Amino acid sequence: MSDRDPRIDLTEKLFAAWSSGDADAPKPYLSSDCVLYDIVGGEHQGWDAIRAFFAQGLTIWTDLVLLPDQYWTSDKGVACNWVMSATVQDEMFGPENKGKKWRSEGMSYLEFTDGVVTREVDYHDRGAVTESLAAQNES
Repeated sequence: MSDRDPRIDLTEKLFAAWSSGDADAPKPYLSSDCVLYDIVGGEHQGWDAIRAFFAQGLTIWTDLVLLPDQYWTSDKGVACNWVMSATVQDEMFGPENKGKKWRSEGMSYLEFTDGVVTREVDYHDRGAVTESLAAQNES
């Protein structure tokens, strides 16, 4: 029998859904009135707003991956580190970057009620994508 917090399992399932390429995949893991606050993308309240924000991102980052790797728990929720990556599909970062994969490290904090996420707060650096691409161009 494992002592692993079941909220960590739910967090992993949610992040797999964020990484699936399917804008509807996260829905089962979020309450209908969930709040997603992304430090770069702003606050989105309720499933419809969250889905719209996520779907817009998937039009740009079709192979988006969010891979969590460390977890901390408290009575209120779970925090995790993650690495986000995707491939530049067009010339939005210059023609030399088209087809290159960038990576960005970040952290999320999730609160839960009745087995679903009610609040997710994502912290990451707006400039990390361009920095990741620049580092590749230097090598």
